[in-house]
Amino acid sequence: MAENVNIDLSGEINATTEKKGLQKYVNEMELLLQHVRSGAGPALVMGVLSSRRAWTQFVATENFKVPASLPRLTRRFYRNVEYFQANYLIVFLGLFAYCLITSPLLLIAMVASFFGYRKLTSGPNTWKPKIGGWELSKTQQYGVAAAGSMALCWLAGAGAVLFWVLGATVTVVALHASFFDAETLPSSDLEQFPMVEQV
Repeated sequence: MAENVNIDLSGEINATTEKKGLQKYVNEMELLLQHVRSGAGPALVMGVLSSRRAWTQFVATENFKVPASLPRLTRRFYRNVEYFQANYLIVFLGLFAYCLITSPLLLIAMVASFFGYRKLTSGPNTWKPKIGGWELSKTQQYGVAAAGSMALCWLAGAGAVLFWVLGATVTVVALHASFFDAETLPSSDLEQFPMVEQV
């Protein structure tokens, strides 16, 4: 009566679940930082910039509407940040360039820091500076260069410029992403972002 039944249970269980909302962006930021640390930063920026949307679509005033509810605002915000990320990056770079142009002392500090770093990293290091008869190692040279660069940028007001650029960028992105109606995007893009109203 009792038969020995063998059931094949081999295989793989994929327990990964798709993260949503803020956790999704935190994970993507961690992945992005890993790529930047590995030296792929410029290629990533160029890849993002290649996905830039048309500026006429980005600034179309007829597409700006107040969201009907807070959940709708949240979904709209995430969709717009994902859809217009290259445009937002260009806005940030434009504000940063504006700050460099309008504060020449900061521009000089950035250029001096760049050329100091290039001097340290280019070619064989035959320059062996001494302080009080003590020869500086390569690591100590980098430390002195970093400290000098930070002091020069501090004197030029880089902290205030950084906070101004970040504050202006966050304000522009938050306002645009919150009020740009994602339902007006072309239908091929709406398939990527289905609009489902939660009740």
